[in-house]
Amino acid sequence: MRRFVIALVALLLGLGGASCGDDATTPGPPGPPTTSGPTPMDESTTTTEAVVAGDASDGLLGRWLIQAYQDREGRFSGVTIRGAVPELTFAADGSLVFHTGCNRGNTTYRTTGVYDGVNGQALTIAPGVTEEAYCDFGLGEQNIALPAAWLQATVFVLDRGTLELRTADGTVVLSAERA
Repeated sequence: MRRFVIALVALLLGLGGASCGDDATTPGPPGPPTTSGPTPMDESTTTTEAVVAGDASDGLLGRWLIQAYQDREGRFSGVTIRGAVPELTFAADGSLVFHTGCNRGNTTYRTTGVYDGVNGQALTIAPGVTEEAYCDFGLGEQNIALPAAWLQATVFVLDRGTLELRTADGTVVLSAERA
């Protein structure tokens, strides 16, 4: 716990209170991450049916169970370690809580632009603060590779209860299913 508190204080001091995507040269106080606003949708449709064009950030909200990710060698690997299912939880206030299967942590995210139904919508995830528990039986690799994968992501795509985080060139670095 002490390491976590020290890491949190160090992160806050190092970032100077900047939030995800804030440019240190931009004048004015940092604000919370923003989106371009909710997409109106009929309650009888699912999120993926309603988000063909517009802002899909509301569809991103909630808990996602990670099924596969790009490891540090660039391979796309399924999550198969001792039933440890890592997850991401996106909140409306721009906070992101994660569990790597071993350690928990939190960070912030921001969506921008318009969701086009094929190429997704722009996404920025900031480096976060995590616990530092020892992870054994392959969880150590997963504990390192998962944040590395989602930090590469610049776009998210939603398709029938599946979330894909992709790089700018379209490479899928993480795939998750809605919990």
